[in-house]
Amino acid sequence: MFDTSCLMTPARTCLLLALLTVGLGWLALADQTQLSLPTALQALFSPARDDIAQIVAHYSWWPRLTIALLAGGGLALAGVLMQQVLRNPLAAPTTLGVASGANLGLLVATLLAPGLLELGREWVALIGGGLAMGLVFLLAWRRGLSPVVVVLAGLVVNLYFGALGMVLLLFNQEALKGLLIWGAGSLSQNSWDGVAFLWPRLLVGVLLAFAMLKPLSVLELDDANARSLGVSLKYLRLASLGLAVFLTACVVSVVGVIGFIGLAAPAIVRLLGARRLGPRLLWSGLLGALLLAATDLLLQRFSGALPTL
Repeated sequence: MFDTSCLMTPARTCLLLALLTVGLGWLALADQTQLSLPTALQALFSPARDDIAQIVAHYSWWPRLTIALLAGGGLALAGVLMQQVLRNPLAAPTTLGVASGANLGLLVATLLAPGLLELGREWVALIGGGLAMGLVFLLAWRRGLSPVVVVLAGLVVNLYFGALGMVLLLFNQEALKGLLIWGAGSLSQNSWDGVAFLWPRLLVGVLLAFAMLKPLSVLELDDANARSLGVSLKYLRLASLGLAVFLTACVVSVVGVIGFIGLAAPAIVRLLGARRLGPRLLWSGLLGALLLAATDLLLQRFSGALPTL
């Protein structure tokens, strides 16, 4: 039987998706700004102040594309870390309730303690995501943190936290009206502030993830063999999940809850043959970034034909 795995690799898939993203981006620039590619590239760095199309490209189109790449890569990395620590291919920021917990934390802080947001919205989202993760572990503890039970507990927490967030939005529409669309996931940008906020935090997260590469690889062994190598599994899992929650919280604090990337990108990369943790982190981050950007560009392309967008 012919083996198709030799045809598609993570590198080839990312290359094809990058070409698709470039093509869709070129079409989107032509449709939305009526700018040629050289002019649009000029608008990225030094837009002409008397050209409305260049101003729109500089402050809206390019930041949206950049934030999509950053958010997709961050969510994919968080998904890989969760799957590695929990040994569960279904673990992701959304399936474990982390994204909805971070979103709920931001909503509650906006209503009850807006001063906390001045300390850093990512820390407020981190507390909300951490509480959601802790609740999932509490629900699944009696079953020995079985992978299936963990995912089911995460789905329950995700539903409840999402419902609580919607209740807050419904009863506080004036105070939270600016968060309604954002809370459901929105990549719309009107400045470079979101990019400036997100990229250094994701860079720190990526560096920490690759610094922990060797200890995390030990988690592929069973607990007895891992302990025999002198690894403290408790602290390693805590640090790894903390990093995954931090990455998710940073993304959610900027673009809201985006559901599919953290689960889809690591799963696709694994199916394409990346088995070791290092390649999975690398290719999942790239694929997640390109997947979210291409999806957003595709939806923008057909936004006129789809009344729900």
